[in-house]
Amino acid sequence: MKVESYKYQLWEKAQKEQQRCFDWLLKFVRDGEPRAFTKDELRQAAMAELSISKNSFDGTWILVIEMTGRHDWYEPLRTKKTLPS
Repeated sequence: MKVESYKYQLWEKAQKEQQRCFDWLLKFVRDGEPRAFTKDELRQAAMAELSISKNSFDGTWILVIEMTGRHDWYEPLRTKKTLPS
């Protein structure tokens, strides 16, 4: 019975992490808004601010994109080119 309880605790923790991440990430993924940060930048910020795992972020990243229909977020963010001096 202890193993089942431990597994449930892990599942519950993961669910809470994903919900926090979902609410946080949704603020960045809005209809018509341009993407300002790379996935890695957002992942690092989420991990630091929300104390979540990389796996929680990556799973939630996909969920948010699919739920919002912002499939353009799957594409890498174009790098900003600097002007020659």
